[in-house]
Parts: sequence; structure tokens; C-alpha cells
Amino acid sequence: MNIIIFKTSVNDLSDLEYLSHILDAVLGSGNWSFALEDSDKIFRVNAKSLTAKQISRLLTDQGFLCEELPYSLDEFKI
Repeated sequence: MNIIIFKTSVNDLSDLEYLSHILDAVLGSGNWSFALEDSDKIFRVNAKSLTAKQISRLLTDQGFLCEELPYSLDEFKI
């Protein structure tokens, strides 16, 4: 499992509804989620075969910001 986290400009449920069919078709239902209540509008992806750049392009091609946020599991003591 390769979890990739992004900062986005997806603002609300309307944006999410617009993107959901694209994300389901490419990433698969249940392999992505948004935290719209977060100030960075976090987008989490369970990326099975796509790179962060490819996933980011899914959103940027639709006019949204999508920037990978680096993280390490070490910071979570896992």
C-alpha cells in the first residue's frame, strides 16, 4: 500500500461531486478521500500503480491545485 497525501484547492462538496466520478474511474472507489475541513483540503490516495505526479495531474487538469505533501511514518512512531 502506497499512501500519498496532497494539499489541494478542492473547497466544497460541489467540487468533490465534480471530481468523484473521475477519481473513482482512475483510482477506484474507496482508494481516495478528502479532508475538506482541513485548511489544506487534504487529499489522501492509496496509490496502487500511479505516481504522485500522475495523481496530481488528475486534479490540475480539472483546474485544481494539487501539491504532494511529504511525510514519514517515523514521525507517527509506527
